[in-house]
Amino acid sequence: MLGLAALACRTTLEDEDQAVQRTCRILETAPCTDAKSHADLAWLEENVFKPGCIAGSCHDGTGGDQAAKLDLRAGMARAHLVNVPSKLEPDHLLVAAGQPSASYLLMMVQQIRPEDMTPPASPPPADVGFMPQTSPEPLCCQKLDALERWIAMGAPN
Repeated sequence: MLGLAALACRTTLEDEDQAVQRTCRILETAPCTDAKSHADLAWLEENVFKPGCIAGSCHDGTGGDQAAKLDLRAGMARAHLVNVPSKLEPDHLLVAAGQPSASYLLMMVQQIRPEDMTPPASPPPADVGFMPQTSPEPLCCQKLDALERWIAMGAPN
């Protein structure tokens, strides 16, 4: 594997001193290293959503009921995420601006555990699973942290 640094990293942005094993990995690839300095939607659209969510036509806005009608293309992602109820758990918003622990998207990409959500959620059904499905591995920790920072900042354009 390319550039695996470690499996251990902080559990949330607030736990910088804690080294807790997560499902993600700290990678030394350019997009993962670059993610450390980003929390902006344009970067997320290009470096997280495009390769991990749109690839394979999963969330590219073309598929009727496919992928919960979630369009994550550049210019479309924010409108389909922020303050939008999850189709799997309508009591949870996909992105609750300023509230990472209440954002269902972070649970779906394995940044937070279902039981740590506010309020707690159920894991996705087995026929849906965690995201992204285009890769057997979760997103790198740095990209997940960038996504969490964007949400914590209020999910701005």
